[in-house]
Amino acid sequence: MDISSLPFTARVLERRAVDQTPDFSALLPASHRTKNDHIIVPQLQSDFLARELLVERLNGIQDWLWICGRPMPPRPLHHQALIAREITITENPELHLVWSKNRIFLKPIPLYLLEPDFWSAQIINDRKLADCARGFLYSYTALIAYESDFRMAKEKGLLPSNITWGAWKNLAKEILQNHCYASINPRYWYGELRLSRLNKIYRLRKGFILRGYSKVAAHTVYVDLIRDNFAALATILGYVVIVLTAMQVGLGVERLQEDEAFQNASYGFTVFSIIAPLVAGMGIVIVVLAMFISNWIITKSYEKGRFREMGVEPFWRKGHGGDAEPSSAKGSVTTSKDRSV
Repeated sequence: MDISSLPFTARVLERRAVDQTPDFSALLPASHRTKNDHIIVPQLQSDFLARELLVERLNGIQDWLWICGRPMPPRPLHHQALIAREITITENPELHLVWSKNRIFLKPIPLYLLEPDFWSAQIINDRKLADCARGFLYSYTALIAYESDFRMAKEKGLLPSNITWGAWKNLAKEILQNHCYASINPRYWYGELRLSRLNKIYRLRKGFILRGYSKVAAHTVYVDLIRDNFAALATILGYVVIVLTAMQVGLGVERLQEDEAFQNASYGFTVFSIIAPLVAGMGIVIVVLAMFISNWIITKSYEKGRFREMGVEPFWRKGHGGDAEPSSAKGSVTTSKDRSV
C-alpha cells in the first residue's frame, strides 16, 4: 500500500452543506481541551489532531507491549461482551483497546475520520497522524465484524447514528483491501492491552512509581486504598494463624519436641509473625502517606501554574479580607493560541 494513499474513498456520512468549502467544523467536537487545560473551539491548526490520534506514550514502551497483549487484532465486540467486559467510552487514544478487570476502553470513531476529503486535506500529508489514523480504523474492522457487533457499536455510541450496516461493510472492505501493517502505527500491531501491566511497565521502566500509566482503574479515595490493602494483609495473616496453630500442635507431639530443626523453625516463624504484620502495616501507611504528599505537592504546583496560565491572581491569599474582589493579573489573559503546545 502506498503510504500517501487514502485508506478508503467510500462516503458513509451524509453530504455536508459545506462540501464546496474546506470548512470541516461540522465534523469536529464542540470544544477541545489543550494540554494546558484551556477549553477552546477545536482548531485544525493547533495540536487538536495530535491529541486526538497520536499514541506516543504507548510508542515509548513499544518494545514492552508484548507483556501487555498479543500482536493480533482486537476481538469483536460480541466477544468482549461474552467474556463479561463492559464497553467504556474514552476519547483518549492512549486508552483505546486498553482493558482492566471487567472493562475495556474504546474511543468512538470521530466523524472526521470517516470523511475522505478531511483525510486528503488534514491527515494524509502528516505521516505520524496518518499511521495512527489508519491503525485506529483498522482496529474497528476487527471490533465490528458481524452485524451483532454493528448493533452493539451503535448502541454504545461508537459509530455515528446515521451509518448503515451496508455502508459499514463497504467501508471496512476498502480499509482491509488497502491495509498494510507497515503503514499503521506499531501500537496497532497489538490489539487489547492489559492496564495493570502497562502500569507496572511505566512504574519500573519510566519511573512513574505512584501514578503508573493511567489511574482510571485506581482507587479514587485513600480510604478505599487503605481498606483493600489491609484486607489483603488480613488474608495473609489468616494463613499465618493456621501455620502457627499447626506448629503449636506439633510442639505438643513428643517426636517433634526433640526435633531441633522444627524447634528453630517454630521460633523463627513466631518472631516473623509478630514483626511482619507491623512492618507491612507501617509500609501501607507510609505508601499512602507518600501518595498523599506527592499529590498535594503536584496539586499545589499545578494550581500555581494554572493561575498563571489563566492570567488571574488568588486574591484570598493577599490579605485583602473576606470581602475582597478578585483581581486580574497584569497583562492579557494567556490563551492556547499564545502558547506553543
